[in-house]
Amino acid sequence: MRVLLTGATGFVGSHILEKLLSDKNEVVCPVRKTSNLHYIENCNAVIKYGDLDDDMFIEQLISSVDVVVHCAGLVRALKFDDYYKVNTAITAKLVEAVKNNKENIKKFIYISSQSAVGPSLSNVPKDFGKEEPVSDYGKTKLFAEQEVKKLEGFVPYVILRPAAVYGPRDKDIFTVFKIVHNKISLKTISKHFVQVVYVEDIAKIISQIIKSESYVTDNKIYSVCDGKIYSWKDIADTIAKVNYVPIRFTVPVFDFVFKLAGIFYNFIEMFTKKPQVLSVQKVGEILKENWIIGNEKIVSDIGFEFEKLETGAIKTYNWYKENKWF
Repeated sequence: MRVLLTGATGFVGSHILEKLLSDKNEVVCPVRKTSNLHYIENCNAVIKYGDLDDDMFIEQLISSVDVVVHCAGLVRALKFDDYYKVNTAITAKLVEAVKNNKENIKKFIYISSQSAVGPSLSNVPKDFGKEEPVSDYGKTKLFAEQEVKKLEGFVPYVILRPAAVYGPRDKDIFTVFKIVHNKISLKTISKHFVQVVYVEDIAKIISQIIKSESYVTDNKIYSVCDGKIYSWKDIADTIAKVNYVPIRFTVPVFDFVFKLAGIFYNFIEMFTKKPQVLSVQKVGEILKENWIIGNEKIVSDIGFEFEKLETGAIKTYNWYKENKWF
């Protein structure tokens, strides 16, 4: 199978690439000339230099592949228009190109986000069709999903909505691993519950969808997580326990600390003109009480068994140690 994979240089994309190559697929990876190829330069992938904003470049890519896995996206930006250009407009261009080459394309798989759904009102997942994103990132990912849905009747699509993704190479949840490595656990004073997914599970799900001859996943949206509900302290304590890290201190964290951090980083953005890891919007997402999506639909349809946090935390922690991230 010849697969077009966008976003291959990123955290999630690089893991998808490795899995697709291990399945003996030929994988085409569009990248900018300024892209960091650190995680893919030694892979046996077909590198195509160009910009996904270029209609002609997209047409050339789409015309020569069997499957499209669209993982590229912008997770941090200074303004809504930047998110929209990358997350929504480029998705729309890809969809249009796939329509033009519908005879060749067997499947279009889009990696969306739990942010497109928005937080739930309780520990019960939201019903599909009741999405209420609370950030510009989430809104533009939902708009992108709406573009993908336009493929129905032309090419089968699958939309995946991962919860918080952790694993080797991740820079966001790495912060929690680093704090635990320093023998500290954090406990938020207010209730905040999340769900997570190990990055390799996303790659395995995509592999399974591509290899399957069943039509059960066609034109469906799936929430992707390990199925359990955690507080951030639960996650930190699990990381510590399975990696035999003795916790010396548990530090209570109030919501206003996150809010101050968001304001601080917004000021930095104003002066540097570069998006930061935190912002007022990102903090607003973090401070929602319930980020719950469930996984019953994908487990039922493809029988997927998710990596447990206990084992994923060991693999991730050891990768950080071996690669000297601590």
